[in-house]
Amino acid sequence: MGTFSLTANNEIGRKAVWRAVTLGQLEFPQVSEPYAGAFDDDFWPSRHEEYNRLEWDEMDWRSIREQMDRASDQLQQHPEASPELEFDVPSIRERTFLEMWFGYGDPSVEASADDTHYRVGYGQHRICAYADYPMNARDRDLMRIPASGFLPTGPLSPNTRIPVLTH
Repeated sequence: MGTFSLTANNEIGRKAVWRAVTLGQLEFPQVSEPYAGAFDDDFWPSRHEEYNRLEWDEMDWRSIREQMDRASDQLQQHPEASPELEFDVPSIRERTFLEMWFGYGDPSVEASADDTHYRVGYGQHRICAYADYPMNARDRDLMRIPASGFLPTGPLSPNTRIPVLTH
C-alpha cells in the first residue's frame, strides 16, 4: 500500500486535543475489566459485521502497533497541536483502521479527562482490538479471531501510550 499522511481530525471542539494517553488511564463504559475480557454481552456482537467487512482478522496488527507508536511519539512531542501524521502500512485495511481511529469518515477515538483518568466516549472497540484484550469464545468466533487473539503476543501493557482525542 505505502505511505500516506493525515492531520488528526478534531470535530468535537476547540478545547479538544490529541494526546498520547496510557491504556491504564482509560475507563471503558462497556468494558469493566479489559484485561479479564469483561465486555458487556453485546459489545462485540453489535460491531462484528462492520469489522468483518473491514477484515480485522486479516490486518497486520504489528504494523498498526508500529504506526500508532510513532503517532504517539509525535503527539508527545507536540502536545498542544494536531500535527500531520505520516503512516506506512501494507494494505488498505490498515489505512482504513487508522483513518477511522483519527476521525475520517467515522467518529474518532475520544475520551473526556477526569483528573488522572480518561472516560472513553467513542472508539473503545478499536482500542480493545488494538490492545488485544482477551475475548470470550463466542466473541472470538464472531470476529473470526483465533484463541491467541489478534496477535499471539497478548494484550498490550497498561503503560502503552496510544493517540486519543481528549477533552
